[in-house]
Amino acid sequence: MYFPDKLYKCIKIYDNTLSIVFTNFNRGTIHNSKRFHHRNVKFIIKADFKLHNYHTTASNVGNILVQNNFKTPGSQFRGFKPDYTNLLLPSTTLHLNRNLCRFFSSNLDKLPTKKYGLSKIMSLLWPSDTRSKLRILFSMVFLLSAKLSLISVPLFLTSLINSIIKPPNDSFGIIPKLEMVGVSFPEMYIPYVYLFGFVFSKISSSLFNELRNSLFSTVTERSARENASKMFMNIHNLDIDFLIQSKSGEVSAVFSRGIRAISQILRITVFQVVPVILEFSLVTALLCYKVGPMIATISSLTVILYLLFTTLVTRRRMIIRKEMADADRKASGLFLDSITNAEAVRYYNSQIKELERYSNQQMDYEKHSVDVQKSLAFLNFGQQFIFNCGLFLSLFLTLGDITKGLAKFDNFIIVNTLLFQIGVPLNMIGTMYREVKLSFIDLQKFLDLVGVKPKVYELPEAKDLVLSQGKIEFKNVNYFYPTTENDPHIILDDFSLTIPPGKTIAIVGDSGSGKSTICKLLFRFYDPNSGSILIDGQDIKTVTLKSLRNTLGIVPQDVVLFNESIAFNISYGKPDATLDDVMRASKLAGIHDTIMGFPDGYDTIVGERGMMLSGGEKQRIGIARCFLKDPQILLFDEATSSLDFKAESQIIKTFKEMGSNKTTLMIAHRLSSMLIADEIVVFHKGKIVEMGTPLELWNKTGYFRQIVNSFNLKSKSDETTR
Repeated sequence: MYFPDKLYKCIKIYDNTLSIVFTNFNRGTIHNSKRFHHRNVKFIIKADFKLHNYHTTASNVGNILVQNNFKTPGSQFRGFKPDYTNLLLPSTTLHLNRNLCRFFSSNLDKLPTKKYGLSKIMSLLWPSDTRSKLRILFSMVFLLSAKLSLISVPLFLTSLINSIIKPPNDSFGIIPKLEMVGVSFPEMYIPYVYLFGFVFSKISSSLFNELRNSLFSTVTERSARENASKMFMNIHNLDIDFLIQSKSGEVSAVFSRGIRAISQILRITVFQVVPVILEFSLVTALLCYKVGPMIATISSLTVILYLLFTTLVTRRRMIIRKEMADADRKASGLFLDSITNAEAVRYYNSQIKELERYSNQQMDYEKHSVDVQKSLAFLNFGQQFIFNCGLFLSLFLTLGDITKGLAKFDNFIIVNTLLFQIGVPLNMIGTMYREVKLSFIDLQKFLDLVGVKPKVYELPEAKDLVLSQGKIEFKNVNYFYPTTENDPHIILDDFSLTIPPGKTIAIVGDSGSGKSTICKLLFRFYDPNSGSILIDGQDIKTVTLKSLRNTLGIVPQDVVLFNESIAFNISYGKPDATLDDVMRASKLAGIHDTIMGFPDGYDTIVGERGMMLSGGEKQRIGIARCFLKDPQILLFDEATSSLDFKAESQIIKTFKEMGSNKTTLMIAHRLSSMLIADEIVVFHKGKIVEMGTPLELWNKTGYFRQIVNSFNLKSKSDETTR
C-alpha cells in the first residue's frame, strides 16, 4: 500500500463541521502536534498514529473517533483512506486521552442530510382537504383572469387611439363584432367605449388579483398550521436525550424557519413564479400574433438573458450577504458579551479595549455592507441594461416596419406597453430566487430534524397498562451510554430489583451511579440495552406510553416550570383540576402561604424556566404538581434537596401519608429522607452493593454509612459556607 510522502494540511471549522488535517504523513505513520482553537476551548493534538488496513489506532494519546462518508464497505470506520487528501469529520467527537478533552457539537449538526423527492415536498405543500384544493383551483382561475385582463390593457389603449385617428373598422375589432350581433354605437361614442374597456381591464385585473390573494392566503396559513401541529408532535416524539443534547434555540429556529419556509415556498410559487410564467407566455403569444415572431423572439431572449444574469449575480450576492450577516451577528454577540461582562470590564479598566474590539468588528460589518450595496448597484444596472437593450431593439425593428408601411403605429404602443408590463415582475426575480433558495435550505434542515427516527417508540400492538397492585420488577437490566465503541460508559450493570406493591424503596449511591436513570427508564425516556422492566407482570415496552406515564408521578430534583401562572404549573399533570384542588395540593407541599404572599397569588407568572422563584419554591411546586396528579406509583428523585430541614420534615411527613398504600421509589441523599423507606438499596458503579432496612444498613458500618457520612459532611460544609 502506497501513501504520499507528505500531505500539508491544517485544522479548520466550517459551520460546525470539524476538519482535522495532519502534516508529515510519511508512508503509514503520522507524527504531528497541532493546537486547535474553537471559541474559548483549546485542544492540543499530539498524535503518533499507525495506519493498518484503513484504520488508525493511537499509540500515545487514546484515540480520535472519525466518521466519514467515503464510499467503501462499512459506512463508518476509524481512520484515513489513502488517495484522499482531505478528511472532513462531520460534527465528530474528539477524544484526547479518553476523558481528558471532549469536543461535542450540537446534535443538529450530526443529522444526516438527505435528498427529498418532489413527492415528499409536495406532501407538505399540497393540502389534503377538498376545500383547500378548491380554493387553489379558484385561485388559479382568478390568476388567469387577472393576467388576461392585464394584457388587454394595451389592446384597448391602441384601439382607443385608432378610434380617434382612424375609422372604427380599423380598430381593435370589438365594435364591428358587436355590430354583427345587433349592438351599434354612434361613431362619436366609440372612443368612450374603448376608454371604458381600458379602465375596466385595469380594475378587473386588480380585483382578480385580490380575490386570488384572499383565497390563497387561507390555504397557506392552514397548511402552515397543519404542518406545524404535525411536526410539533414529531419533535415531542424524539428521544429525550436527543432534545437534551441539542441546543433548544437551534431546534426552535429550525422548526420555526421550516414552517415559515413552507408558507414562503407556497406564497412565492403561487403569487410570483406562476404569475410571471403565465404573464410571460401570454405576452409572448400576443406579441407573436399582433406584431410578429421576430419581436416575440427578441423579447424572449431578453427575458432569458435577464434571468441568467440575475441568477448568477444573486448567487454571488447571497455569499456577500451571508458574510455581512455573519459580521453583524459577531458584532451583536461581542456587544452582548461585553455588556454581560460589564463588571469585569470595569474591574480591569478595559472600556477602551472593548471599544477597539467592537469598532474593529463594526469596520468588518461596514466593509461587507458596502460590498452588498455595490453588488446591488451592479445587479440593478445590469438588469436595466439588458432589459432596455431588448426594449430598444424591439422598438427599433417595430419602428422600421412602421416607416416602411409594413406595420401599424399601434404595434409600437403594444410592444412598448407589454415589455414594460412584464418588466415589473422581472425586477423581483433576484429576490424570488434568493428567497426560494433560502426557503429550500430551511426546509431541508426542517425535514432532516423531523425525519429523525426515535429509538424509543410505541409498538403498533401496544395495549394500555392494567395496574392491579403496583409491583415493579427490574430483570437483568443493562444500560450504558455509547461514548465509544469499545469503552461504553456503563450506568446499570445486570441490575435486578423487585419493588413490592405498596412498599417504599429508597435508592442511595454516589453521584453518577445511575440512580436517576432508573426513573427515566421507568418513564421510558430510554430503553435498556438488555433486560426488561415489568409493572404488574407487563413489560413496559409492550404497553402504550400514555397509559404508562399516566400511572407514574415524579418529583424531579430539578423542577423546570413553564413561563405561565403558578396555577397552570401545578395543575399541569391534571388539567381539569379546580383552583380548590390546586390550593389543597399546595398546602400539602407547604407552598400555599408563599404563593398567597405574591401580589397576583396563583396567577403569578413564574418566568422562563421558573426563574422568578427560588430553588426551594420551584421544588415545592413540583411536589404540589405530583400530589395533585395523585398517581398510583410515586417516584421522588431527591425531591427535597433544595429544602431546609423544617420544610423537608413537613414534606417527608406528607410523603409518608401520601405513599402509604402506593408503590414508592425514592432517590435520596439525606438520611432523614431515607428513614421513611421500608428498604434501602445502595448503588455503586451500576450495581447493588447493599440492601436492607435503614436500621440494618446503619448497623453494618458498610458502604451505606460511608455515603451518609460524606453527605452529612458536605451538608455541614454548605451550611458553613452560607
